[in-house]
Amino acid sequence: MTNVIMIIQILSFFFIFQSISRYPFTVKESSAWLAVFVIIGFVSTQFIGVWGAITLFFCFVVISYFKNQRTFTALGVFYGAYALVVNSFIGYLAADPITGLVGFIFKQSSANIEYLPYLFTAMAPPIINEIALRLVRHYVPQLNKEILQASSTIILLPVILLLVIILLSVYPILTIGNETGAFSSFHRTLLIGMWLLFVVALLYMQFQYNHIQKREVEKSRNERLVQLKDYADQLEKIYDEFRGFRHDYANILLTLEEGIYLEDWEQVKQVYDQTVKPTGLLMRKNEYSLLKLRNMHVSEVKSILAAKMIMAQQMKIDVALEMEEPIHLIQMELISFTRILSILLDNAIEAAAQTDEAKMWIVLLEDTAVQRIKIMNNSAEKVNIRHLGERGYSTKGKGRGLGLYNVQQMIKEMKFASLETEAQPRMFSQTLILRKAGEQNEHLHTRG
Repeated sequence: MTNVIMIIQILSFFFIFQSISRYPFTVKESSAWLAVFVIIGFVSTQFIGVWGAITLFFCFVVISYFKNQRTFTALGVFYGAYALVVNSFIGYLAADPITGLVGFIFKQSSANIEYLPYLFTAMAPPIINEIALRLVRHYVPQLNKEILQASSTIILLPVILLLVIILLSVYPILTIGNETGAFSSFHRTLLIGMWLLFVVALLYMQFQYNHIQKREVEKSRNERLVQLKDYADQLEKIYDEFRGFRHDYANILLTLEEGIYLEDWEQVKQVYDQTVKPTGLLMRKNEYSLLKLRNMHVSEVKSILAAKMIMAQQMKIDVALEMEEPIHLIQMELISFTRILSILLDNAIEAAAQTDEAKMWIVLLEDTAVQRIKIMNNSAEKVNIRHLGERGYSTKGKGRGLGLYNVQQMIKEMKFASLETEAQPRMFSQTLILRKAGEQNEHLHTRG
């Protein structure tokens, strides 16, 4: 039974790690990692006691390395340290209450129940941790992993340092407790102090995250104001062109009427060639796609679409926007959505600009079940869809390929979103699909 309890304790670390990281695991992956954990944890615990959990920490870092496309990240280190600290503290805090509860429930029993408190104490940490995280995620907005990773020096590294200090302080005390069978009042006080320090570390992380997020929102707001100003300038230009046409409209009609009345077909042809035909070409200019942005009622998205379309037009790219129905709501948290949209548009503009006949299409469709944002562009490069989205993969050379990798990582965190990619000869498209039903209702954002 002792070995069974030890195995449960080892597995508890893995379940806590999985709960905080939310990494997706296939059945095969889970089985393989659980087997590795049990073997490494069991052997190391036999030789170095509670310090054997440190070997599991390195296992967590390795898992994060593979889950982040073979890249070591501060977030992966934080997940591992979190699993060790939480498992140790919850196990310590739950031990006495569980022992008392078991003794109370089975006080009339003649069966041997000495192992039950240890068994339930080993099982308690992942269960309590999962309940606590669900409550936190329900009442507190989920932290954006991209922001955490980008600001890891400010947010994560101090927290990781505190967690290491906690572990170095707690594990010697747990070792003494295992050897003596009890903790002194000083050791208990120190453990409670370390627990409070852990809470302070998490509060610090939340505080710094909120501060950086507010700064990012303010930066985004300022950029959006500039983008909307450019959009307004383009609309003013379009309005001036229409106003000039309206001024000449009556004269054009009178001239045509006179030519038709006199059956002077040369005059009619001349008026058509000099006025009507150029007006038709004017109406087909891709700048007029901007007028369809009137159907986008989410200002953050409108500003990005306007800015990217104007950028593309300045690069001599023919841009077409299709958005026939008004859109008042985006089925995704706006910071993530605008980041994804910007990356997809930037990639399309860059690819289209390298072609002889630079064209780009943006299509926004909506029905009762899903929203679709499709971005198509001419392409001169052959794209390997299988490797698309891998960290560092790009057809544009070394040091690139992070944009779509970041998009894939963000989408992996969202059960309601998916990205479809299609590559044809000289044509490339990506479609972001946002499903309306399900858990995404927590992330809905509307704008008037």
